[in-house]
Amino acid sequence: MTDAISRIYGQYGSPLGKVFGPVIAPRTYLRALHLLLMFPLGLTYFVALVVGLSVGGALIWAFVGPVLLIVTLFLSRWAGDAEAWAVRKVAQIELRRPPTALERGLSAWSQVWTRLIDPTTWTGILYLFLQFPIGLAALVGLSVAGAITGALIGAPALIALGAHPDFGGGHVFDGVWEAFLLVPVGLLAFLAFVHLVNMASALHASWARLMLGTRAKNIPAVATELEPVPGGPDGGSFAPKEKEPQTAPAEGLTGLASLTRREKEVL
Repeated sequence: MTDAISRIYGQYGSPLGKVFGPVIAPRTYLRALHLLLMFPLGLTYFVALVVGLSVGGALIWAFVGPVLLIVTLFLSRWAGDAEAWAVRKVAQIELRRPPTALERGLSAWSQVWTRLIDPTTWTGILYLFLQFPIGLAALVGLSVAGAITGALIGAPALIALGAHPDFGGGHVFDGVWEAFLLVPVGLLAFLAFVHLVNMASALHASWARLMLGTRAKNIPAVATELEPVPGGPDGGSFAPKEKEPQTAPAEGLTGLASLTRREKEVL
């Protein structure tokens, strides 16, 4: 989560910039929109997965059952790719998905098997399921916080239009000028609301990377160089020569051995 937060506040040099800069940053409101869209998208994912898995499981002994389960499996992968792309664009963090280039040369059954043994497939499905309650919480939280902030800032206008808002404490503001006392409180609430949006976005980005990101580690690849070999019109040509493999830490080699075939491709 640290790098997601640094993407938000690292661009501001001074403490005042970190406090007030996000208020005028367009990406803050993009993050708020992304949080609000989680609910309708999460509801769509939830319904599609429940229908696909339940109907496919019920018809598992018929031809249509396995086909529906396989279709649901691949649709969940594509939905996970779309979610990862959105998180990368909004939160500006690195989120690597398991590559699919290796699958293009495999048979249909091999592609299905590769998906089944890839742990990211199952964490991705869990992520899509949980987008519904997470999106609902984000929608309720942002709606309530936004409504309170808007009511405080717009209290003079509300009273001028004939409303008599009660902000707690049993005191009803009847005068327009009296309601202006609430405007500074509303501005402070809006500032807190902006930082709440940024923190929620950073937390969700870290969660998305945990569930959607590939398990492959950044292990240096073996480099190649060209060396002259006999032959060719000018007396010699060049062919690639492998360098000696670099010594990797023991835990890195252990992690490499535990990766799936598609995850090893990124190395």
